[in-house]
Amino acid sequence: MNARMKTRGAGSILDKLWRPTVIGVVLLVVAYGVHSIRGNNENISHPPATSAIPATVVQINPKNVTYEAFGTLGEGGKVVYANLDSQPVEVRLAALPWSVSETTMSPSATLSLVMQVDGDSAGCRILVDGKVRDEHVVSHQNAAVACTVTAA
Repeated sequence: MNARMKTRGAGSILDKLWRPTVIGVVLLVVAYGVHSIRGNNENISHPPATSAIPATVVQINPKNVTYEAFGTLGEGGKVVYANLDSQPVEVRLAALPWSVSETTMSPSATLSLVMQVDGDSAGCRILVDGKVRDEHVVSHQNAAVACTVTAA
């Protein structure tokens, strides 16, 4: 009977300790999980210092725009062109050929030129950085012509 009491005593100790042991293990697992989550949140809310690599500088090249008008003036004529701020500029022609140049730093520009003369031929040309982007010529009395570049 004495041996039976001893095994019963050992069993009763295990019966008493298994619940606190399981609770302790669960608490350790939960504590580890909370610690891991807090560590990840610290990395998100406090990112590492910025890189020592300098920011990339985007170079914008200036564009030289030239409007040209040519032909036979006759008694007179006019040119209307859009400047680089897209404002219309009207010029009464005294002689041909006529030209005006402007420079822009804008990555794109819409360019237009309209010409009308009393003569029998008119031509217009728009150049961007020395390259002809649009050119038109007409031949008839009171000639009118237009040139447009939509993405210079």
